[in-house]
Amino acid sequence: MNKGFLTALGTSVLAILLVSGCANLSIKTNAGEVALDSVKAGKVDTYTLEELSRLRAQFLGDVTTSYCENSLDPAKLDYLPSLSSMVKTLKLKVLQRGGNGIVVKQCGRLSDLSCNIYIECNGEAYSINRDF
Repeated sequence: MNKGFLTALGTSVLAILLVSGCANLSIKTNAGEVALDSVKAGKVDTYTLEELSRLRAQFLGDVTTSYCENSLDPAKLDYLPSLSSMVKTLKLKVLQRGGNGIVVKQCGRLSDLSCNIYIECNGEAYSINRDF
């Protein structure tokens, strides 16, 4: 095998292990599983509070996901989760509660003394009656 390929593979595996060890994210190594999670997350629609006021919605609770990076190694900054992947994780949590709608309240970097980089997303899970 090509030495460059093995190096890239090893780096990718290390990054996945690092991210999954520090985060409350659903990261899979199998492309089929990632695609399946994307399809599942796609079943949850994003709403504003104003939109929800016009719908028959039942509040199911708050959902949160976070990522903490403790390393000072700048190379590890290349492997931070995107905000869209964090929102996808929130949507999967909505599905686990039996919901099909979410209001994303806050998503971004926050200060946390125990982490060099801390990313957190919060939202509210809803069950929306779509039978009008």
